[in-house]
Amino acid sequence: MNLDLVPLGWIHSLACLVALAAGGFVFVTRKGTRRHRQVGLAFVVSQIVLNATALGIYQVGQFFFPHVLAIITLVLIAIGWGAGRLIRHHGGWRFVHLSSMILSYYLLIGGGVNEVYLRIDALKAVLNREGPQLIGMTHGVVMLAFLVLLLGWNAVEIVRMILRNRRRSPRMAAA
Repeated sequence: MNLDLVPLGWIHSLACLVALAAGGFVFVTRKGTRRHRQVGLAFVVSQIVLNATALGIYQVGQFFFPHVLAIITLVLIAIGWGAGRLIRHHGGWRFVHLSSMILSYYLLIGGGVNEVYLRIDALKAVLNREGPQLIGMTHGVVMLAFLVLLLGWNAVEIVRMILRNRRRSPRMAAA
């Protein structure tokens, strides 16, 4: 395993691990609780740190595609956090919050896919033998999983919203 990192790389890597754990915890536990908000904040802060440090890491000596993804993730995190703050006042923001956070976690996992193929010697050997299409196939599987997650959670939220509205308006339920 190649962990030859500069100090900025270590900070970036540790923030990635925190974001992976916090994001995973938030996704599998009950939403809207105090714990959700606390761990969600840890996810947001770790995402800010890991993406800000990503902007300072230059292996090829220039600004390139991973830096663009870091900026996109920072925008998604800002939108998702802001939407999370508005959910209590405007329930429709729930979809923006969910979608932004799922997409930011997807980009984190996508970066992780690249890193494991570059850092783990056994996977690097497989990659060298099979070619770059292996990373593309792995990204395709990850993308499909997150697409199902994104559509599934938003569908569940739509059903919950419809059921809440029916309970609030008995006339609409009878119609």
